[in-house]
Amino acid sequence: MDITSEATAGLKGITNSTDTLKEKKLREACAGFEALMLKQILSQARQGIEKSGLLDGGYGEEMFQSIQDDQMTQKMAGSNGLGFGEMLYRQLSQAHLPASKEK
Repeated sequence: MDITSEATAGLKGITNSTDTLKEKKLREACAGFEALMLKQILSQARQGIEKSGLLDGGYGEEMFQSIQDDQMTQKMAGSNGLGFGEMLYRQLSQAHLPASKEK
C-alpha cells in the first residue's frame, strides 16, 4: 500500500493543468509528508492512552490500529487535513521554481 496514493488526493485537486512534472511530484511529496506527520501525531497521542488490561488485544490489536491509523491519516491528508502539505508546497515551490512560474 502506497501512503501517498490517497494522501495526495487533496493536493492533487489543487494542481493546475500548467503544472510541470516537477511541480506534480513536489505536490505528491508534500502530501505524503503531511500524511506521515499526521500518523506520527496520532500514534504519539494513542501512546498516551492508558490501557486497562482487560480487553487488550496484544500484537493483533496493535497491527490493526497501525493499519487504521494509516488509512485515517491518508484520508485526513487527502482532504487537506491540517494544511501542512499545502504550506510546505508553497515554501518549497517559491524556493525552487523558476521566477517566471511564481505568482
